[in-house]
Amino acid sequence: MPRVRSLVLAGFLGVAAVQARRLWLATTMEPDHAAYWRRRGRSPGDVLLVALGDSLAQGLGAVHPERSWAGRLADAIEARDGIRVRVVNLGVVGATAADVLADQLPVVPPEAFSDPTAIVALAVGTNDAAQDVPVDDYRRDLDALCSALPAGALVADVPDLQRGVVRERGMRLSAVAREVVAARPELRPVALEAATHRIRVWEAGPDLAHPNGRGYRRYGRAFVAALGERTGSSRA
Repeated sequence: MPRVRSLVLAGFLGVAAVQARRLWLATTMEPDHAAYWRRRGRSPGDVLLVALGDSLAQGLGAVHPERSWAGRLADAIEARDGIRVRVVNLGVVGATAADVLADQLPVVPPEAFSDPTAIVALAVGTNDAAQDVPVDDYRRDLDALCSALPAGALVADVPDLQRGVVRERGMRLSAVAREVVAARPELRPVALEAATHRIRVWEAGPDLAHPNGRGYRRYGRAFVAALGERTGSSRA
């Protein structure tokens, strides 16, 4: 019996050590990821991709920020079209739709609106759900955002937030997002809620609130599917 207890204790300590390291990684991700995207935004490219949103655009939860939905979308475009993508990731941890409208939209590079090969992608709503932003406020802010985006922009609904009252709020906001985008046929809807149903534990990041690199595959696939057969030559 003492040997069994020792093995159980060793196993428990091992799991605790792994989780402690995961939590430590989570505390360093925000500044590290933001710095990565600032550097990457200065790199040249044949096509511009502008990402708007929150920590999911930054890739929080993944050890490597390029595995965020923004990074995976850029990788897919590069692989498909044989071009280099310059990514300007304006996503901010904790941002709501109101924050994107007030702080991110005004600093989108002008060529995102004038260059027909540029791509703008937006995913916001998780923090609105977490902060219990009224549905009407979210609708107003998202509608204002969508009215300002260029034709062909990708706009996501809210991912499945997995549990409890926050999940219920997210589902309500997700339905609003789909309604807002459906009213604007020039935009491309991204089905994040459907793509993120039943996230598995091995797809969760160290804080258990964000996906890890595996989990972000779901997000990337949803954005790529919404982009469809676009080759970068036009917004059609």
